[in-house]
Amino acid sequence: CTICMAPATSAVVATVALAAPLAGALEQQGADIAGPAFLVADVVAAAPGPVRILSQAPQHITGVLAENQRPPSRSLQQLGHGGLARWALTVPLVGLLARSVARRRRGPAERRHSLHSRVGLKSLESEYNLPSKLAVVATALKSLPNDRLRYQQLMAMASKLKPMAKELKTPDKKVPGCLSTVHVHATLESDGTITWQGDSDALISKGLVALLVNGLSGCTAEEIVAVQPEFIKASGITASLTPGRNNGFYNMFKLMTRQAEELAGASSDEAPKGQSAAIAAEDKLPDMRIYNTMARSKEPLNPSEPGIVNMYVCGVTVYDLCHLGHARIMVFFDVVARYLRQRGYKVNYVRNVTDIDDKIIKRSQEAGEPAEELARRMEQEMQRDAASLGCEPPTHEPRVSDSMPEITSMVSTLEEKQHAYSAKSEETGGLDVYFRVRSFPSYGRLSRCSLEGNQAGARVGIDTVKEAPEDFALWKSAKIGEPAWESPWGAGRPGWHIECSAMAKKLLGDTLDIHGGGPDLMFPHHENELAQSEAANGKPYVKTWMHCAAVRSKGDEKMSKSLGNFVTIRDALERHDGETIRFYFLSSQYRQPLLYSEDGLAQAHERLLRLYTSLRGAPLSDEDAQCAGAPADPKAWQRFHEAMSNDFDMVGAVAAMTDVSRQLLQLQQAAEDSAQLVSALAAQLRTMGAVLGILQRNPDEVLRGGGGGAADADDDFEARVDALVAERASARKAKDFARADAIKAELTELGVVLEDASSGTTWRIGALVS
Repeated sequence: CTICMAPATSAVVATVALAAPLAGALEQQGADIAGPAFLVADVVAAAPGPVRILSQAPQHITGVLAENQRPPSRSLQQLGHGGLARWALTVPLVGLLARSVARRRRGPAERRHSLHSRVGLKSLESEYNLPSKLAVVATALKSLPNDRLRYQQLMAMASKLKPMAKELKTPDKKVPGCLSTVHVHATLESDGTITWQGDSDALISKGLVALLVNGLSGCTAEEIVAVQPEFIKASGITASLTPGRNNGFYNMFKLMTRQAEELAGASSDEAPKGQSAAIAAEDKLPDMRIYNTMARSKEPLNPSEPGIVNMYVCGVTVYDLCHLGHARIMVFFDVVARYLRQRGYKVNYVRNVTDIDDKIIKRSQEAGEPAEELARRMEQEMQRDAASLGCEPPTHEPRVSDSMPEITSMVSTLEEKQHAYSAKSEETGGLDVYFRVRSFPSYGRLSRCSLEGNQAGARVGIDTVKEAPEDFALWKSAKIGEPAWESPWGAGRPGWHIECSAMAKKLLGDTLDIHGGGPDLMFPHHENELAQSEAANGKPYVKTWMHCAAVRSKGDEKMSKSLGNFVTIRDALERHDGETIRFYFLSSQYRQPLLYSEDGLAQAHERLLRLYTSLRGAPLSDEDAQCAGAPADPKAWQRFHEAMSNDFDMVGAVAAMTDVSRQLLQLQQAAEDSAQLVSALAAQLRTMGAVLGILQRNPDEVLRGGGGGAADADDDFEARVDALVAERASARKAKDFARADAIKAELTELGVVLEDASSGTTWRIGALVS
């Protein structure tokens, strides 16, 4: 066993490997092996210098020593068992170390599991752009054997978090979307680094606050912005993955990022102290930053042609009804296009329709329906579903079947440049064409997948005539009874990947500003698309890659047609209106998987109705619906744009809208005449809503059931509810509260929500009643 010491100017990660007999020695010396684990982050946070690895050992017995806490420079043999135990009790690692060495001997299977579950410090630091302090703590947390110990570490962090001054707990420092109350505050130091303070009224949440406050203090704004918050998953903190805390943790990180950017902007642009450069210049929108999958970080939007954004999104293979996973991608990229247009860009939005594919052919054969007829019918159903979700049609929706000249031309170019080759199919006897993957040296840079990890036949059949297993089909020779088109290689049809490259080039040119799709398309589809496009065109294919995460079904599986675990949009529309489903998607971070939940949809419905309630009684003209001139609430307007400019943070945008809605609700309760302010705030709220594709309907119609509530908004139902509301008002005036309560209960059974105000009682339709 060895202890590696660092120079006196730095903090060190020291690793100690102890044999099983030493556990007994520690117990004999009275080591508190059952006490709470002490946090390794304490020393990291206090360390005056950089943290570095000097040696590697089992991660679950890794500790961090500050220079002023290192033991005497003696060997373990000189220390002896008793000396080692006494020294161990003085190190901040004591609980963690003692627990590890005092555990009963594990079996071989457990030891193998522990070995394979380790996450290297350098791996986390580089993969998630973590500062060294944060990387050390995240690695140590991941290496713990179970969640209980991780919770103890979070609680230990919470107990060590310095108190946050009450005067700093202002509304703009409060984190939205948390189950608990969380505040964070940033201070810009003279050397350009940022010091953080934070607090929470819940213990585990407070531990998460401490994790970021300690790990990001002393970093520059650029270092903070570069951090990818997904590191929390790699650290094994499952508490952060519950719906409430998940939103809270990521929203906390977003707020800290925003504060850091504001401080950096105020410093560089010499804005007034405590004020961001964007707020100081209200006529200037915040710079647009988008998470680029290729870079694994947020980057400025930099279109090839100023003022124009060319965006291509992979569409649906039309062989069945669309499910909610498709819906989320449709809605998200619809919002992207809307917001970019709101900023003044001309957006050329292309979403393809895959109308020829193995799955379409198989389904058509099963149904006894021609493949073309099936594809056209399902394409119409897809358009109907998209419209029901409030999605505007893309600029272009090209079909694969209409793009054969462009596809065969690109395949020919690849063959001429020696990036492709033809081979006789053993199955059909015709010529197939394959992309020669190893002719493209940078293959794998998008997905970070090596060629050794490529699974041949994941989408197409394995063919022994290929030069290499990783080569993929560009053109497939025709089989009897299948649709086919003429080509230089005979009758056939295109492979899966080439279609998008050809259609994107045809409509948007060689280089796309944005290419989007689902995360499952990153490999192999987008990786192959990237390789063949750059090989054919000789130019960069995409500037920014965007991937919207999947909707997951019960059991935490990705919702997909192939797995048969999906909920169709049509099924969901039988229980919820399209705007509710759309708002449900807007209430989560687009790069995080969304677990499908009927309860979540019901909550989204209630929140949407609350927004509509605040618009009740406000002007509805098209002119009033646009926020012309200065907004009524400039701060909320700025927060909305700061959120949307920060990688389309729809959660933050909805939070800004909620602030405006709250003001409207308060004005509805006020006695004084405030019609002008109500009109201005309502116009601002509807303008915000238009960017997200919501709040454009008549509030009274929505609130009275026209938006898919528990009852139909027919005249008889409205008359009945109005009569009951009037009877309840009379009962309350006569102080017959028993009758008033009985009427309210009856209305609740009908799905009606009453809202009492000084001006009287209004009603609306609530969520579905079970």
